[in-house]
Amino acid sequence: MTVGANRRGVRRAAVALYEILVRPSATLCSISERPATYLVPSVAVFAAAMALHILWPLDPLVYQTDDDTGVIAYRLFGEFMQGIVTILGIFWIGRRWGGTRSLRMVFSVLAYCFVPAMLGMVVSSAGWMIYDHAIPEFVLLDGMGMAFSYGDYVVQFVIGVFFIGWTFLLNVKAIRIVNGFGYARSVAVLALAILITYAAGLVEGIITVTIDEFVL
Repeated sequence: MTVGANRRGVRRAAVALYEILVRPSATLCSISERPATYLVPSVAVFAAAMALHILWPLDPLVYQTDDDTGVIAYRLFGEFMQGIVTILGIFWIGRRWGGTRSLRMVFSVLAYCFVPAMLGMVVSSAGWMIYDHAIPEFVLLDGMGMAFSYGDYVVQFVIGVFFIGWTFLLNVKAIRIVNGFGYARSVAVLALAILITYAAGLVEGIITVTIDEFVL
């Protein structure tokens, strides 16, 4: 591959970060047709999404405030594993149901589906901080404090639901495109993959607790 072709591939992959938001179907089809071109950028997108989720989770009840390097590394590893298990689950189920046999294609396409979630993490965090600074401290100390004290959680929750829903629908569309499935089967594939990820998380949690008890 020539240098010019490499540069065009990098530009195409960078533009796809924007186009996945405004032209999702066409962009997902383009990625599925050239998975090799998008593979390296998709790895970068996936890694960035997992790291952002540690810093700015969309879930308003999850705040990662611990600055311990070991804890952050453990959480980052956990996010990576959950993301990988979900993608592998989607690939495995889709393949069992007659879908694509190209893991490279599935990974490249699904990794770009994290872009709305990445945007949501930034917007959600920004909305939370703006609300936190917009409400004067003396208001939180008087009788109306209770009405405002959970407002930042509500703001982040509303924003989070919107972007999580957007990401979910984009994943359904991606599964449909790479496998040639209908929407119902694509939703089923994603739902089963999420269940597999949840089950794997439970097993990992049980093992971790068991090991901690024996060590301690």
